[in-house]
Amino acid sequence: MNSFCQSLPRRSLLFVALLSIHLSLSAISLQEAFENAVKVDPSLRASRYNQEASSENSVIAKSRLLPQVSLQGASNQLTQTTTQDIPGGTSVSRSFTGPSINHQLVIRQGLLRPKDIYALNFAELQAMYGEVKYQADLSDLWARVTFSWIDLVGAAQLVDVYERPLKPLLAAAMQEKSRLIQGDGTKDASIEAEAQYQLAYATHYQALQTLKSKQQAFEVLTQVDTKSILNLRLDLNPMPQFSEIDRDSLWVNARNNSFDIRFTALQELMQRERVGMAKADHMPTLDLVAALNVARNDATSTQGYRYSNNQVGLQYIVPIYSGGLFSAAVRQASLALEASLADKEAVSNRVDGDFRALWALWLGQIARVRAGFQMMESSRVQLKATELSHLHGVKTLMEVANAELTFSRRIADQVNLVMDYQKYTARIIRNKFILD
Repeated sequence: MNSFCQSLPRRSLLFVALLSIHLSLSAISLQEAFENAVKVDPSLRASRYNQEASSENSVIAKSRLLPQVSLQGASNQLTQTTTQDIPGGTSVSRSFTGPSINHQLVIRQGLLRPKDIYALNFAELQAMYGEVKYQADLSDLWARVTFSWIDLVGAAQLVDVYERPLKPLLAAAMQEKSRLIQGDGTKDASIEAEAQYQLAYATHYQALQTLKSKQQAFEVLTQVDTKSILNLRLDLNPMPQFSEIDRDSLWVNARNNSFDIRFTALQELMQRERVGMAKADHMPTLDLVAALNVARNDATSTQGYRYSNNQVGLQYIVPIYSGGLFSAAVRQASLALEASLADKEAVSNRVDGDFRALWALWLGQIARVRAGFQMMESSRVQLKATELSHLHGVKTLMEVANAELTFSRRIADQVNLVMDYQKYTARIIRNKFILD
C-alpha cells in the first residue's frame, strides 16, 4: 500500500503530461483530486477496513500457539445430609452445612500443533491477500478518478465546440426568413436553415446537460469543486508517448504487476496451506499442561477439609479413525489446489490477451486521432475559404454557417477521439506504474 501511495504524485503528474492538458494556474490538479478521493471514497474506505480486519487473522492464529491461561471455579453454600443404612433395619444420618469452594488455574502450552502451524501460515497469506486487494481497489479508484477527469474536461470542451455554430446558423436562418418575406428566397431554404439551427441548439443543450452530469459524478467521487477544472482543455493533437519499442517492457510491467495474477498466486499458496491443514488432522498433538487446584468441602469425602493440588503433565491426542472424514478432507483440499493452479494459468492467459487487445486499441486510436486531426484542419481551411468567398460575395451566409457547422462537428469528433485515446493511455499507465 505504501509503495503504491508513494507512486501517486509521479503517476498523476506523468499522466497530466501525457494528457497535454492546457492547465490553468488556479485549476485543481488530477493528483489533488485523486488524493481527495482517497479520503472520501466509501468503497475504498470499506476495502481498508476489510484489509485491517484480515490482518487480525494472523494474530488470532498465532494466539493458538501461545500459552493459554484460564481460571475457573465455583463457590456455593452447601447443605447436605448423608444417610447410611446399617444391616438390621437401622440407619445413621449425618448433616453438613457450610461453604463449598473449588478454584482451578490451568496453563496449557502447545508443544506439537501441526494444524495450527499451517493455520498461522494461512492467516498470514490472508493478510497479504487483503493488502493486495486494498492496492487493487486503490488502483481502481485512480482509474475512476482519471476517467471521470477526462470525461469532465472533454464535456466542457464539447460545450464550447457545439456553441460555435449557433450564431452563424441563427444569422443564416434569420437571413433566409427575411429573404422569404421579401420574396427573394424559398420556403424550403428557410425551413432548412431553421431546422439546422434548432438541431445545433439541441445538440448544444444536450452537451450542457452532459457536462452537468459529469460535474456531479466528479464531485461525488472526489468532493472537489469543478469550477476551475472547466477551464482545462484537451490537446487535440497529442504526441504519442509510447512506440512499438516500448511494447515488450510495458507488457513485462503489466504482467509482473497484474493484480489478477497476484491474486491467483496467493490463492495457490493458500490452497497449499489448506492441504497441509487437512493432512495435519491425521497427526498427533501434544500439550504441556500445568494446573493448580484449591478447594474446600467440594465433595462428601472432603467435608470439613481444605486442600490444594498441583499438577504438571503432558496431554496428547492421536487420531486413529474418523470414518473417512480426514481422508475426504485431504482429497477435497487437493482438488481445490488443482483448481487454483488451473485458474492461475487461465488468468495469466487472459491478462496476456487483455494487454494485446489494449495495445492494439491504443495503436488504432493513435491512427484515428491523427486522421481526425487532419480532417479537422481540412474543415478549418474550408471554413476560412468559405468566409473569404462570402466577403467577396461569392458564398452565402448559409454556406458559411454550414462550413462552421461541419468544422464544429469535426472538432467534436476529434475531442471524442482524444478522450478515448487518453483513456487507453491511462489504462496502460495504470499497468506500468502500479508498483513503481
